[in-house]
Amino acid sequence: MESYNLSASVYDQLYGEEQEAKYAEGLRMTPPVNGLTVLDAGCGSGLLLEKLSRLTSLAVGVDFSERMIKIAQSKIKLENVEFVIGDIENMPFKNDTFNTVFMFTVLNNTPKPLQALSEAWRILKEGGYLVVSFLKKVFTKDEAEMLLNASGFEIINQSGEKTNDYIYVCSKKPFYHTPQ
Repeated sequence: MESYNLSASVYDQLYGEEQEAKYAEGLRMTPPVNGLTVLDAGCGSGLLLEKLSRLTSLAVGVDFSERMIKIAQSKIKLENVEFVIGDIENMPFKNDTFNTVFMFTVLNNTPKPLQALSEAWRILKEGGYLVVSFLKKVFTKDEAEMLLNASGFEIINQSGEKTNDYIYVCSKKPFYHTPQ
């Protein structure tokens, strides 16, 4: 976490262009989020939340870096955006809270990616969508798909040609019990 707190002030300069390309590709693939409640898990400096805030009724960002959250809060001051300091492996939200969960470039920094994906499944409403990216230099396509299947998601769309990540849009499989 310390590295994210230290790099927070320059994160957008270092990675903003790369992240913007991932967001554009992911949003292009995602069913409309207009008027929905969405979560950006691992929201960092809020780049994706800025886009989501124009489309959704409520956009929530969660990140474990207090410094990143402070930067995001300083950029985004809208009534329909909330920020939470928290761990995506143990998200501080009730079951079935969000219509769509976004997880861009976060699982490669998570000790237990399967646990984080299981948490996304838990907090998604029935019929909700997960939009997730897997950094290619950390995960193979097979590893990414195995993690998604193991956590109860059905892949409905995928891309990996335009970015440094494999990007998936998944639906929450009904009546699936996540691994403990």
